[in-house]
Amino acid sequence: MKFTCKKTAALLAILALGGFYGADAAGTPVYTLKGITVTANRQAERLQDVPATVQVVTEKEIQTKNAQNTAQAVAMATGVSGSQSIEGTVSLRGYDSKNILVLVDGQQMNTAWNGDVDWNMIPVNNIRKIEVVSGGQSALYGGRAVGGVINIMTKTQKQDGLHGSAFVTYGSHATVNQGYNLGFKKDKVSVGAFYNSNITNGWRDYLSSKSSVPKGYTLSDHGTDANGYPIIGNRGKKYVMSENYGFNIGYDFNDNQRLTYKFTRANYVYRYNDPDTYLEDKNGEPAWPGKDWKDSTRFSNTTSFYGARGWRSYNMHSLTYNDQKNKVHAHFGMTDYFKDGYTYPLGDKHNLDKNFDGYGKKTSYPSKTWNFDVNKRWTLGAHTVLFGGAYSQSKFSETIEDNIFNWKSWNSSSKKGIGQRLGGKDKSYAFYLQDKWAISKKWTAYVGGRYDHYKKYDGYNQYAGQDAKTFGSASYDKFSPKLSVDYAFDDNTNAYISYGKSFNPPILYQVYRYADRNGTKYLTNPSLEPETTDTWELGLKKKIGNKTDIHADVFYAKTKDDIGLVEVAKGTKQYQNRGESKTHGFELSLNQRHSDAWTSYINYTWQTGKVDGDKNYDIPRHLLHLGTTYNKDAWTFNADGMFISDRTEAGLKSGHFKARDAYFLMNVSAGYQFTKNFNLQFGINNLFDREYYDEDIVSNHYYVGDGRTYTLTARYSF
Repeated sequence: MKFTCKKTAALLAILALGGFYGADAAGTPVYTLKGITVTANRQAERLQDVPATVQVVTEKEIQTKNAQNTAQAVAMATGVSGSQSIEGTVSLRGYDSKNILVLVDGQQMNTAWNGDVDWNMIPVNNIRKIEVVSGGQSALYGGRAVGGVINIMTKTQKQDGLHGSAFVTYGSHATVNQGYNLGFKKDKVSVGAFYNSNITNGWRDYLSSKSSVPKGYTLSDHGTDANGYPIIGNRGKKYVMSENYGFNIGYDFNDNQRLTYKFTRANYVYRYNDPDTYLEDKNGEPAWPGKDWKDSTRFSNTTSFYGARGWRSYNMHSLTYNDQKNKVHAHFGMTDYFKDGYTYPLGDKHNLDKNFDGYGKKTSYPSKTWNFDVNKRWTLGAHTVLFGGAYSQSKFSETIEDNIFNWKSWNSSSKKGIGQRLGGKDKSYAFYLQDKWAISKKWTAYVGGRYDHYKKYDGYNQYAGQDAKTFGSASYDKFSPKLSVDYAFDDNTNAYISYGKSFNPPILYQVYRYADRNGTKYLTNPSLEPETTDTWELGLKKKIGNKTDIHADVFYAKTKDDIGLVEVAKGTKQYQNRGESKTHGFELSLNQRHSDAWTSYINYTWQTGKVDGDKNYDIPRHLLHLGTTYNKDAWTFNADGMFISDRTEAGLKSGHFKARDAYFLMNVSAGYQFTKNFNLQFGINNLFDREYYDEDIVSNHYYVGDGRTYTLTARYSF
């Protein structure tokens, strides 16, 4: 289908390239209109009229900007920063994924274990559209939606007949990324299947440092970390394998009613190869951690050299029913992380060398989440009323095995068996109501709220040979109100103000996890209280003709009972409600269509925050994205730049490992469409070969920023 310029102009400045896609997705109602969102208020609305910061990233933008993973695709939105590590993490207005609700086809992807999202396990080339809604959204979506909602919608067969696509990417670090998608539709039935895999082997992202050089050893000079400690080695090349496959089945009862089922299996493996040491013994031989080092100088954690080996696998089920005529939507889903954990070597009892494959330790923490949601809308004069209910249930269990025979194997047996078991559950049910009230031609109000009943229970902790310690249950009842008002000066200019309260229950591992790692104890806290956050936002959206889109907003958020890790005694830590945290800032985005062939964009975010009166260094004060795209005849050229300001804590040295440097990265790509069905694209990331250091704030994994890399991609569709 072709679109007119008027329809094209309906997009907001938050759309990076001005491209669009359908808003159909499992987990949200099915619509065929363009330039709309269904995530912000659970109903189809023109982006211009939504009283919130809502941004859309389309499949076309993902391909044009040569995004290599889903975290990079999400980071195209204003106010979003994504780490450049191979793992990839996302932060939205200073909140990490533990405080952002992430949905794929309507199903929650935040793990029940720690609330994190494994972005590399969501295949970027199977994405049709991403909607990013900033700010507190608990009034409709409940817990986790404190920083916002990221709704990822995957591809579904739309046209009758057999259609498919394939792509293959080869790039630096022996990276091979490939994907295949096949769909068939006839009359009322549609089916589809996909397969994606991404294998890379070559990232050198972690250095090892130590406060002092072990006695009797010499060290070649490789600099220091941000603490001033000498670098004594590195983990070597990082290998990552991500694999996804699945299928979908859809049935149209009629033109208005549709039932869709989607299944995805994801597998993820990471490890380090070829570690290196800069230490030498008295004979000039490479020195590795082991029992030949004296107790006073031995490493307590050999992962500094060898790193951990990780394995993750999940099954995701999503069943959705949509009835456009009667305005009914229902979704049921389950995300089952049946494998999730890591192993690492135990070097304090054995001589190690570069290829050590002996004893180790294994930690496994599988988790499972069920979600059910149903809602209906009524139009009553000037009021559009939405009423719904939701139920969710989660659980996790952790097992720790000491002295597995081969630390490099997930299936290796343990000499001692299970050393520790722990786990817990939670569940919640909720009811939500929202009234979209068209007060007049210019004024529109959204009034609503959500009641949540949350319970945590069945917590336990057991050591081998000891009786299990159990923890009592606790329940909480929270109401999250939301009020937004939009004023339309005309069809092209809207101003809005909104207030919302968010409710965020503690993550299960913060409540029930007990650990003793490297001499530090982490205590359980069954009495941990939920966080509550008040969010205010003031914004303006303006379109100037068919060429210029502007969006500006100011936001402020205050959290009570903020949860954080606190040192309660020397060598002992515990998650506690540590006080109040605040975040505030402003965002500005501009899209410019210079001509039919040339578009540009720029967006800037200034933000800052405090936790219990102290500066929050996890929040970058300045975020800048800018880029331009030129498309004429068969050629497409794209350039994108990203700047993130320094977040290095006071007392640490920038420009060193374990710092979080300011950096600007420029990515460029060029594509040629040989035929209607086939094109090639060549991309260069980090064009200026910028050297920098950073950290994944979710995993607390420091890394060395990658240098200049290259990719060549071939795409075919029919």
